[in-house]
Order: sequence, then structure tokens, then C-alpha cells
Amino acid sequence: MSPSKRLGSLLRIGLVATAVLAHQRITKGATGLFACHCADPRDPAQTLVVMSWNLENFPGDHDRTKLASRITEVAPHVLAVQEVLDADALAALLPGHATYLSVRGGSRGQTLGLAVDPTTTEVTPLVEYATLELGGRVRPAVSAYVRTGSVDFHLVVVHLKARPIGLDLRRLQWAALADVVARLGLTGAGADDDDVIVIGDFNATGADGLTPADERAALGAVLGAVGLRPLEPADGCSAYWDGTRRDAWLEPALLDLAFVGGFDGATTTVRAIGACAKHRCAPLRSTEAHPDRDIVGTSDHCPLVLELSLPRP
Repeated sequence: MSPSKRLGSLLRIGLVATAVLAHQRITKGATGLFACHCADPRDPAQTLVVMSWNLENFPGDHDRTKLASRITEVAPHVLAVQEVLDADALAALLPGHATYLSVRGGSRGQTLGLAVDPTTTEVTPLVEYATLELGGRVRPAVSAYVRTGSVDFHLVVVHLKARPIGLDLRRLQWAALADVVARLGLTGAGADDDDVIVIGDFNATGADGLTPADERAALGAVLGAVGLRPLEPADGCSAYWDGTRRDAWLEPALLDLAFVGGFDGATTTVRAIGACAKHRCAPLRSTEAHPDRDIVGTSDHCPLVLELSLPRP
């Protein structure tokens, strides 16, 4: 099948599945409508900063000082995380932050969730969506309704099935995710609020003649049907992998994405920092003798930073 025909097939299958997939969720987290925090000297009505980082099976043998420093440099209002194996280790990495993680994490126990800046952010209890687990093989999605100063919005964090062989499962996850987004503003906290951020590791690798760009276009069409628009880092990558040669050279890939709905009048930018910014998404060489310090000890993913400049209310 040609790439164009396969792209059309992906769109049809994804949109049909959106209408038929069942929706279920599990609620956990803080009691009450919001876990309250105090004001930040920044003006959150002007700039909202959301950072997403796949932490590569954290804590592992990570350099936690370096990880914490990178997060502190960005100072996000909300940090979305993926591949967390130890909730206590994440809490220790981010002292003073409130952390919210999924109960389940697929067959490898890779939980996902968010951590919030204790001085600026309020957040509802985390909601966990089992429909994206596809029977428990992969990770759920999670969401919360977040308020930062005068800005409030729905935040959804994802970590979709990996690798080219996972494309068919990802298509089903797209449909389940679209269903989640369509229901966010119907009831409960944030009812009638169409401000939505969906962010995380989408693992859009392409497969069988379908390029990664084709897969991202198909994904964008499915989520576009529920009012989301895609944002991608300008340099075109968010992670490095071993590549087909499996030598000392690491190849760039665009796996981490952000989608935004609502936020009328906002100016949005998204960028991948760390090794992706340092090498501008060119292949990089990292060996045991000469490791690239922006990759080794942290993660094979670069932090993705989304900034929304909002008009004053």
C-alpha cells in the first residue's frame, strides 16, 4: 500500500474507532476539588510554562543533581513525566512539589503523571484512563484540571506504545485519547472550559513505508477532530536513539509532542532543550570514554518545553 493510501486508511480507522471505543477512568490523588498553593512572583496570566520529560526508567543510574538542575532552570508551572519506576524517588527529586502518578504503567511498570510548582499551581485529583492501556499491555493516560493564578486548563499526559511494530496499537490509543479529550469539559472541574494541553511521548516512529511525518499528520487529524492543534519543536527532534547502525552515533527522532486546544489569543511556542538544542538535532557521538553529558546520566529524551503567552484578563 502506498504511503498516501496508508495515511488515508489511518485517518478512517482512527476516526471510526473514536466513536466506538469505550471510556473508563480511575480517580486518585488529593482530596477536595483543589490542592491549594500560594502565589508565584511570576505573572501566570502572562506566561504559562509546561515541561514534559520522558525520564527513561527513572531513577535508574541517573545523575539526579543534573536532572533537578535542568528542571530548575526551566522552572515550569507543571512538569509532565513519563517512565517513572519509583514514585518516592521522583518526590525526592522535586522537594516541595506535589507529584501525581498513575497507578498502572503497563507491562514494564512505567508510570506517568505530573508534578506541580508548589508556589503557583492548584490541581484536581488525577484521573487515570484505562482505555489507553489496551488490556494492560501499555500505559494509561492521565489528566488533571490545573489552575495557575488566573489561568486554568485541562492537562492530559500520555506515553503511547513504542516502536514501529506498535503502530496499530497506537492508532487505537489515538482514538481512545480523542474520546478522553472530547469528554474533558462535560462534567466536573473544568466543565465548559475548552483550554486543553495534551503532552507527552507519542512515539510517532512511523512504520511499513509510513514516515514519522505521515504518522504525525494522521495523529493530528484524529486529535484535530476534537479541537486540538499540534505544536512541534522547530529543530524537529525531541530524543536520540541508537540508530540502525548501533554504533557510537546517536540519531535524532521526534517522539515527544504537544497539542493545544482553546487558549484564545495565546501565543504558543514549543522547544526541545538539552542535547536536542545543543546539537540542533544533528546526529551526535557519545562513547564511554567521551560521553555526551546532555544525554548520559539523564535521559535519551530531551525535555520538551511549551510556553503560552496569554493576554491579560
